[in-house]
Amino acid sequence: MECVQPLSTHPKAIDAVYFNAANANGLYLVAATARRPHGVVNGVLYIRLPGVGVLQLPKMPDTLLFGDGDAFGAEGLLLTPVKPMSVWKLQYRGQMKIWGDVLSSKEVELNAEFTSTQPYFDFDTDMHPAAMARSFSREQWSREYFENLKNAHQTHYEQMGKLEGTVVVDGHAHVLRMDHCMRDHSYGHRREWKLLHRYALHMFTTVDGVQVNVGIVSQPLTCSQLELGYICAEGKIMAVSSVDFPLWQHGENGHPPSEYAFSFIAGGQEYVVEVCIIESPQFYIGWEWEARLVEQFATFKLNGKKGWGVTEWHYRHTGGRPHVYTSSDPAWTKDITKG
Repeated sequence: MECVQPLSTHPKAIDAVYFNAANANGLYLVAATARRPHGVVNGVLYIRLPGVGVLQLPKMPDTLLFGDGDAFGAEGLLLTPVKPMSVWKLQYRGQMKIWGDVLSSKEVELNAEFTSTQPYFDFDTDMHPAAMARSFSREQWSREYFENLKNAHQTHYEQMGKLEGTVVVDGHAHVLRMDHCMRDHSYGHRREWKLLHRYALHMFTTVDGVQVNVGIVSQPLTCSQLELGYICAEGKIMAVSSVDFPLWQHGENGHPPSEYAFSFIAGGQEYVVEVCIIESPQFYIGWEWEARLVEQFATFKLNGKKGWGVTEWHYRHTGGRPHVYTSSDPAWTKDITKG
């Protein structure tokens, strides 16, 4: 599960890894690479350094990168498994720009290591049955519905840990010690971003070491309201059994709220989450920019205990990919199936 997976023959085949990390001092990092056919990689890298700003890859908000197809990386960004379910390396070397300043240019070198002793959460087997039952029972059942469920399936698992390392910006070194880090790995026959309507995920760690991922996904073809998540504490994982977060009441206009609260239940206990957003950069994924993702750096409270982490909001985007980006793609990309 931890290695590069063989891509299916589908033009929208997927093999993707994602990391987000934070600490109480305002350091935030998001890194992701999604392997696609023909050596295409959807790549994301944000590094928030107080006093410097939010660094992002030169092409962003576009995420289309090109690699050799054999690694979780392209164009200077590389995410490498070292020890299964224990250690990953995160590396980048190249130019980055400051979010909000398109003319800026910084020379950046990132070397960091994700480590974990936590168990991993496998969404194929570990989701709470009550949450799954509610999600399926809301839909109109038919043979076609269950075929759609099967066809849309992807293997997806996550693990909480920490991230340590350094990032050098124009010759100035910054130490990264981030007690919150969540990573995931997804792979499957295909990923079709056009199927998703919206989602909102909250990934964070509290002062007493509790780590959480909780949210709602709306993918009308399969589950119009899927409640999901888990909580890690003292080396044990509990699946979330319900999430009281009406997605349609939060950011349906395309702009996620900057302060809000909701609750969820895990292990029979109710948890109240308070969220305060610091910054909200966004990026697009897909040949047609089918998906717009807002990656928010945030502070949290969990039943009054302070925390820090990242929220990720997905919106279906129908505006297309601007010509300024398509005109710079290699010639062969104009002829392959879009995905």
